[in-house]
Amino acid sequence: MPRALPCSLFTFLTLICSAAALGQQTTVPFQFQDNLVRVPVTLNGQTLDAVLDSGTGGLGIDYAFAQSLHLDIGASIGMVPGGGQPEPMYPVILDHLDFGPEHLSFTPAIAVDLSHLTASAGFPVHLLLGLPVFRQNILRVDYPARTLTFLAAPAPCADPIPFTLYGGTPLVAATVVATAGGAPRALHLIVDLGTRHAAVLLGGPFLETADGQTLQAAGHAAQLGAGTGGAVMGTFASMAGLTVGNHHFANVATALTHHVGILEKGVADGTLGVPLWQTGSVTFDYLHTTVCFDLPK
Repeated sequence: MPRALPCSLFTFLTLICSAAALGQQTTVPFQFQDNLVRVPVTLNGQTLDAVLDSGTGGLGIDYAFAQSLHLDIGASIGMVPGGGQPEPMYPVILDHLDFGPEHLSFTPAIAVDLSHLTASAGFPVHLLLGLPVFRQNILRVDYPARTLTFLAAPAPCADPIPFTLYGGTPLVAATVVATAGGAPRALHLIVDLGTRHAAVLLGGPFLETADGQTLQAAGHAAQLGAGTGGAVMGTFASMAGLTVGNHHFANVATALTHHVGILEKGVADGTLGVPLWQTGSVTFDYLHTTVCFDLPK
């Protein structure tokens, strides 16, 4: 799920040595657990697994884990509305973070209780890797191969899909058709490695439209997943069609909820999730603000 971490905290004090800057290509393996990309990192000299999450607009660290590292945690700067009850978030600086070929020093992050994500995922979620690890490299996530590649140059892409950054997350234009024979509707969706169990998650003002209400009436109530504040409840339904770039999908598994705070602002209508691309690869090119889906025909 997208976590709305304030991107303004991540625009200073960050020193990055990137694979792109060095002209190298590096590939690291990842574990795929509960539809999450689990990668090895070193934080302040300690080796651990982190979750790569394009739906997080910064770096998020579990509050209790940050305390165990004796990090200097500041006073609360607000609440994260990530499903269930909003959780307080606290500023913190990560002294040294090594991720593949990337070396980040004195990097701002947000400390927040990630225990609900840990319980849902089935493994300790200590660290969420968002914007700072994406913006200096071209990252290809190959799901069948279980590899993450830091590319030194843009890879060939038949259909580069442009995005804008919203809250530090990649926002693309898409067209949806709610029901068979229905009219197409233009939406803006976040490409989110953390949306695990639905190809599309929709929320905010869309749910009050005729199309949104029709999908909710045709679906069934369920727990859609877990956010930082606990269970995310809503409705599972099947959407007739989705178009992103030149990619067309039919009978799309769709989750509908008002419990994802970033969607209630009315800029992003929803997210694109892992089931949409997990049979192939997705490449994030923040340097050229494009994303590429390489999917089997």
